[in-house]
Amino acid sequence: MEGQASTALSHHGQTQSRRLGESLIGPKIQAPTHLYSSPLLRAEQTAMQIQKALASVRIHLSIHHSAALQELHPGIFQGLTWQEATQQYPELCERLMRSLSWQPVPQSESLLEARARAQDWLNMILDHHAPGDTVWAVSHAGLMIQLISAILGSDRTWKLSIDHTAIFEFWLAATDWQALSQDRFNPEYWIIKRFNDTAHLGVLD
Repeated sequence: MEGQASTALSHHGQTQSRRLGESLIGPKIQAPTHLYSSPLLRAEQTAMQIQKALASVRIHLSIHHSAALQELHPGIFQGLTWQEATQQYPELCERLMRSLSWQPVPQSESLLEARARAQDWLNMILDHHAPGDTVWAVSHAGLMIQLISAILGSDRTWKLSIDHTAIFEFWLAATDWQALSQDRFNPEYWIIKRFNDTAHLGVLD
């Protein structure tokens, strides 16, 4: 449970990130105009692989670090495996396993706070970018689940199995999308082009 610990990529993670970057260049890829990343080291290293790949085709972008893209903070569980957590906090872990109902973990970020953080980041993107901008962002699975729900306009959070370096590609046709009336139900305005796409990984050793 790394949470907001700024851990580095493993060798395997570096290979995955390099393949991600290489897959994001080419004539069929809509080049980004802006590149955002969580400031946590493992995300930043992934963003740097993307930045390097873009530079190889003469697209030079700075990485904009956004604390809003950080992983959820698991509180006292941060840095522990689940086995270690059950040994150190057996009663709390037993309660968590007994019920689906959300229960607070001391010092952790609540799900309401995480969803608000994701929504705030999405609102910032919509407010600060114009039609025609292509925004790429590197984040973490826990926060991405909340961000995807916000993008989809869902009033609940659906559990997703998000693979490492998975690509999610959303196209929004209007920056005032929440203000649209009848067109909110027009799928031509909102397109999901890729969802949890890891084809770039192929077979890794």
